[in-house]
Amino acid sequence: MLEGFNTSGTVIAEHIDEALTINLWLSVVLFISVVGPMFYLAWKYRADKVKDEDIENVTHNTLLEVLWTGIPTAMMFLFFWYGYTSMVTARTLPDANDAITVKVEASKWKWRYEYAANADGIVHKLGGAYIKPKYDENGKLIEKGTMAKSALYVPVDTNIILEMTAPNDDVLHSFYIPAFRLKEDVVPGRITKQWFNSANVGEYDVECAEYCGTDHSYMYSRVVVLPKDEYTAWFNSSDDTPKGNYDKSGAALLQQHGCKSCHATLTEDVYLGPTLKTRVLTKEQVLDVIINGQDKLGYAMGAMPAGTATGADAEKIAAYVAGGMKGDQPASFAACAGCHGEDGKGQYGTAPSLVDYDADLLRNVLKNGKKGTMGNMPAFPYVTDEDISAIAEHLKSL
Repeated sequence: MLEGFNTSGTVIAEHIDEALTINLWLSVVLFISVVGPMFYLAWKYRADKVKDEDIENVTHNTLLEVLWTGIPTAMMFLFFWYGYTSMVTARTLPDANDAITVKVEASKWKWRYEYAANADGIVHKLGGAYIKPKYDENGKLIEKGTMAKSALYVPVDTNIILEMTAPNDDVLHSFYIPAFRLKEDVVPGRITKQWFNSANVGEYDVECAEYCGTDHSYMYSRVVVLPKDEYTAWFNSSDDTPKGNYDKSGAALLQQHGCKSCHATLTEDVYLGPTLKTRVLTKEQVLDVIINGQDKLGYAMGAMPAGTATGADAEKIAAYVAGGMKGDQPASFAACAGCHGEDGKGQYGTAPSLVDYDADLLRNVLKNGKKGTMGNMPAFPYVTDEDISAIAEHLKSL
């Protein structure tokens, strides 16, 4: 269940709720005014009670015509007025000088938030994939979930402007906070804006309301509304979050950065990308790099040129690497060993490791992105070295 439909968390929500309530009751009045007389007249003038010769042909009643035209028209104007005023409230952004502006980026399948720099020049960057807590039918907590650094933290009674966008190569998303009655499309390559002001301290669900692919239904986040002094103390500090008690394990970081949406970690299954349980490359992937080269990873050895081996030699190298570099090493592997080493471990970070996900490989792939046979993996420039080390240790433990 999405939380918040029974909560009015903002001024905008109050206006929209008022408009919907008035719309509902006026609709009930209009429905009864039409259907009520219809049933009454059908009952009063039913065939077994009225003779044909008693039926009159009434052609005109000025008062009745004025009433059935004027009253519904007045009601329609009420519909319009409350709908219009609630829309003006929702769509009129406050002065940016009297608000906190947060940049929001949506991508498959997570939300990220970036704040303006504080007095010390520190820019807080939060967000990532988030699993909601689970409760049983009695409301007892079964699983805590993984908010980590995935929440948007804001102060109470403060105007918040959201500047939202998505990467050019992503898809359409929609930022939706049910408790705030706030929903705005997030469009690749464009900036859309929305705002809110929450008068209540608390936590509120965020989800994507536009179908965006595989993990659309898991694209959650939270808005955490804090007391002003607590928010100010955090914003002026270098702390990652106001609470500081998020899970920093490698498994949690894989979840936070959205890696598990594309990569399996506990099985050999392949989702959109290769499994992270072991550094196993398919023969086709190795051949693709040998034939086409690789120039995005930023290793000390530089770009790998295309065509380092061809024909049968390339086939033998691909089969050897894809087989976990076991058995007799083909003589043609000497062309690879000069950079990757005889053991394929990348010679201490000068070239990519072919046998495991070491910290150097993760750092270069996450910072630069990667083109592969399944498509382009985007860059993750906001991932810290501490995060990379924790993820590398976690993958080795698998």
